[in-house]
Amino acid sequence: MSLTTSITAFVSDKDAEFRKHKKVLLTCLRANVTVPKETCDYFGETSPDECTLDNKLQTDLVEGKHFKLLERDHEEMGFEIFIDKLPKNVYKIRFENSW
Repeated sequence: MSLTTSITAFVSDKDAEFRKHKKVLLTCLRANVTVPKETCDYFGETSPDECTLDNKLQTDLVEGKHFKLLERDHEEMGFEIFIDKLPKNVYKIRFENSW
């Protein structure tokens, strides 16, 4: 079994359209009512939830352009993130490991 790490960046949520649909989504979820079709279509899901908000804002990072994999041996590895090469408005980077 081997370890795989994925790296995802998330861009800012300052966009007016995103903010509008985020407000609608969160209000509907808290009130336990159906999310309007327009908001579902915006997020590209039939049943959006709070995780949908991060998914809408995520952007893929490209090895060699945004980060470099540092493999030292078969039991150890690391990453270097090139901060100046990240997409504009990135405010969060997520590292996820899977085996």
